[in-house]
Amino acid sequence: MKKLLFLACAALVMSSCEKDPDMGELEANLAVYTDYDSSADFGSRQTYFLPDSILEAGSRHATYWKDENAQAILGRVEAQMDSRGYSRITDAEKRSEADLGVQVSYVSQTTHIVTGGYFGGWWDFGFWGPWSGWYYPYPVSYSYDTNTLVVEIVDLKGADGTDTSKLPVIWYANASGFDFGGRYNQQLLEGAVDQAFSQSPYVKAN
Repeated sequence: MKKLLFLACAALVMSSCEKDPDMGELEANLAVYTDYDSSADFGSRQTYFLPDSILEAGSRHATYWKDENAQAILGRVEAQMDSRGYSRITDAEKRSEADLGVQVSYVSQTTHIVTGGYFGGWWDFGFWGPWSGWYYPYPVSYSYDTNTLVVEIVDLKGADGTDTSKLPVIWYANASGFDFGGRYNQQLLEGAVDQAFSQSPYVKAN
C-alpha cells in the first residue's frame, strides 16, 4: 500500500505541470483528463483492490477522507470497475491477491492574490472621463478555491505479470476545477468519476 500512496502523490505532483484550461471554462464543471499505458493488458486482469478511504494530499502528513461523501465517490469508482467486468476484493488482508490496485486521491487548495499600485482598468479609455487609467493606493486581495480528484489504476502483478518490484500505473484520471463546496461540488466529483471512465473504454476485463 505504501507503493500506491507514493505513486498517488507522485501523480499529483506531475499533474501540476499539465496545461490547465482557462479558469473561466471551469465555472460549471470539472475538467477531466485521462491517460493510460497503451502496452497494458487490461483484459487479462480480473480482480482489484480499492481502499475504503480517499487519500488527502497536500499536507505534511497524509490524511484520509472516510465520511459518507468519500464513500459515495468510492462507490462510483467501484460501480464503474464492476461494470467493466472486474471483481473487487474487499478484505484488506487479501489485497495481495488482487490483479489491480485502485487509488483515489483528493487535494484542495486556496489561491490568494494580492495586487496594488497602477492598474489600467477594465473599461475602455474615456469611459469615466479623460483619464488614462487609475490606480489603487492600497493593496487589493482576493482568493479562489480549487480541488482535484485523482484516480489511478496500478498493475499489482507488474508489467510482465510476475515482476512486482516495479508497479506501473496503467491508467490515470485527473478531474480539477473550482471548489464550490457543499452538495453541488460533491455531484461534480461523482460525475467526474463517471466521465473519466466514459473516456476510457479500454479499461475492461475480458
